[in-house]
Amino acid sequence: MQAIFFGSIGTLVETSEIQRKAFNSAFKEFGLNWYWNIGNYINMIQKPGGIPRIKEYSKLKLKDNEVNKIYDLKIKYFRKYSTNSLKPREGVLNVINYANINNIKLGFITTTTKETIDIITDGLSRYIDFNNFDLITYEKDCSKKKPNPDIYNFAINNLNVAKNNSITIEDTPVSYTSSKKANIKTILFPGEYSVNKNNISSSYKIFEEVKNFFEIKQI
Repeated sequence: MQAIFFGSIGTLVETSEIQRKAFNSAFKEFGLNWYWNIGNYINMIQKPGGIPRIKEYSKLKLKDNEVNKIYDLKIKYFRKYSTNSLKPREGVLNVINYANINNIKLGFITTTTKETIDIITDGLSRYIDFNNFDLITYEKDCSKKKPNPDIYNFAINNLNVAKNNSITIEDTPVSYTSSKKANIKTILFPGEYSVNKNNISSSYKIFEEVKNFFEIKQI
């Protein structure tokens, strides 16, 4: 069996700026004099994980319950700001349609919270039927987040597909590394706030890349 993996939220939809604003609103409501500008937020999001991001920024001075409260507020504002504002990135719908037509399994392989993924799937439901996805993963599905390959090994085993017949689309070098460490063909599809310091080969033509991958397999 074959599979296509969308590896992170940012491979489906641009949300970085919405999430930055949601964090800042959460800080304000919580009573923190914090403000994440675009520059420092770009650096922060090269590694996945909102809760670790808050802890690190606080220099571990916040208690776990305080961090969780801030994150819950961020989710509240992310849901509010995402309403009627999410749209799939270019090429995404073509890739999903190609998978459906060719009986290729689809995965949305994230290590974020279910609350965040629910906002994404609800917000994109006008465009994407997520019932067509064979697997959607969350933080609970692995003990180690990306760039560790655990989540991709979990996906391969769960879907019972071959690594050499699967391809991943990722949006940051850290997440890209996760898939590559699992020995899966990976396309770097940089997001608006992605930083590619190592000059990994990237592409914005994901449909063409995916189509070519499977057509070559048939030769």
